[in-house]
Amino acid sequence: MPNPASYDILMPGFPGRSSRGFLGWSTILLLKTYEGHALFDTGGSGDRPGLMAALAERGIDRHDIRTVILSHLHFDHIANVECFPKAEIVLHESEFAYVRDHRFDDPAISRFQVESLLRSPQLTLVSGELEVLPGVRMISTPGHSGGHVSLVMTVDGKRVVLAQDAIKHRGEIETGAPAGAFDEEMARASIRRIVGMADIVVPGHDGPLTIENGRVAAAPSVCAEVSLTLDGRCFLLEV
Repeated sequence: MPNPASYDILMPGFPGRSSRGFLGWSTILLLKTYEGHALFDTGGSGDRPGLMAALAERGIDRHDIRTVILSHLHFDHIANVECFPKAEIVLHESEFAYVRDHRFDDPAISRFQVESLLRSPQLTLVSGELEVLPGVRMISTPGHSGGHVSLVMTVDGKRVVLAQDAIKHRGEIETGAPAGAFDEEMARASIRRIVGMADIVVPGHDGPLTIENGRVAAAPSVCAEVSLTLDGRCFLLEV
């Protein structure tokens, strides 16, 4: 029997910061089910050309995206929602409540952008843990933000958790400690929950991780190329 759902990494995340603050290169995922194409998160504003190119390479028009699921409302995960005018935007009600109460406290929340999104007629709030698409279950993984969610699916007999910023990179599995969280205790519990159920974890700022006995058994090399527009020099950042 074919898998009811699969995923494709449109843009990989990268674990990095700069002296200016958040680098914000986050994972953007294409979900495929018998209902069509969906996205899990949409990246930051600077990702827009790359995201559109990645969809075009797969023969997908932005109007073909019928659902956009958001893990949480930080700037580097929501900025390109507006590119998908025919998509239902799915957000967990606990993240809606978190942003309502903490939009002035969380430096990764772009208030004008979020407030516009929350007024969108495309927005649907969901509650609990549910099958948000055929073969795709949404689970609560709070801590990084108050209402963060992850997605779980089975692909080729492996349980895959699309963790996004509940596990930002492999270091958080190795230490069990979140690198920045609204609630550290909840974030640690979410890390433990994901690692305890997953064969593969796709983090928000790293490549896919193979998990065995609660540890990272295999991790890909993750790289990003940075070029200087002044003179064209290129630098490869690699983990």
